[in-house]
Amino acid sequence: MNHRGIIPLLFLFLLIPSASCIGIGASPDQIDFGMVGQEECVAQELYVINTGSETEQVLLTANGVNLSIEPRDFVLEAKKSGVVEVSVDSIDILKAGEHTGSILITARPPGNTEGLGFGAGVKIPVSFVVKENSNLKIFAAVVSLIAIFAIVLLWVRFNK
Repeated sequence: MNHRGIIPLLFLFLLIPSASCIGIGASPDQIDFGMVGQEECVAQELYVINTGSETEQVLLTANGVNLSIEPRDFVLEAKKSGVVEVSVDSIDILKAGEHTGSILITARPPGNTEGLGFGAGVKIPVSFVVKENSNLKIFAAVVSLIAIFAIVLLWVRFNK
């Protein structure tokens, strides 16, 4: 059995960072927006790098969370990088708690629109935690205190 071809493949897979693939890479290798309020607008830059020797058509697809990516589709020359803005949409409709998803970055030769074709791809994990709306809690506490005060006041007046 000939194992000469397996050793170079092992080195190739062990030495490539998790956010890089033959022909395409990204930095950072994950996006963590941290704690965000429901009223906030958050965004981060993602650098897409064409590590190959040919011009590539790059397509970014969001999975799992309310992500907005601009631009989603662009041409990237060999050994060049492009900047993409990633932001969270409609945080106010998301429930408080942790949210996760990913951005799939795929690259293939320009003009190759037939079927899946051959290309490279990288998946970037995305996460953030939506804080509970503290204004709503304060409002509920104030309304509760006013209601308790009114009940106590009525009880005192009727029990005189």
